[in-house]
Amino acid sequence: MATDLYTAVVTSTSGTARSDDGNLSLAVHEPTALKGTGEGTNPEQLMAAALGTCLLESLRIATSSTGGNVDDVSVETRVTLVEDDGPGYSARYALSVSLPSAEDADAVLQQALAICPFTKTVDPAVLEVTVAA
Repeated sequence: MATDLYTAVVTSTSGTARSDDGNLSLAVHEPTALKGTGEGTNPEQLMAAALGTCLLESLRIATSSTGGNVDDVSVETRVTLVEDDGPGYSARYALSVSLPSAEDADAVLQQALAICPFTKTVDPAVLEVTVAA
């Protein structure tokens, strides 16, 4: 049986998201492109931040285990909402990873993807992860 390591608790109410430890307190509204107010951040930006920073930390672990430099590692994440045939939306995720100091960027990326709990939970059919040129 797996051992729980950490649980994040965030309560979302109309227009806000707050963590139980007080470290996160954000105004959250739909973007104007989706007929929202555009005030504060939006769920798509939060998902992009969560997915990108989780992969970034996994890249740091993978890079440091190979003796590489982790100071110049970065991840650009795009979350695109897609209109479904039925009600609601679906999403696509595109992550572009920059590993300029890595000797074998593809190997580091594969190791990081094996570590990252968030990318492992996203359907591979809607997840594109590339190494930036």
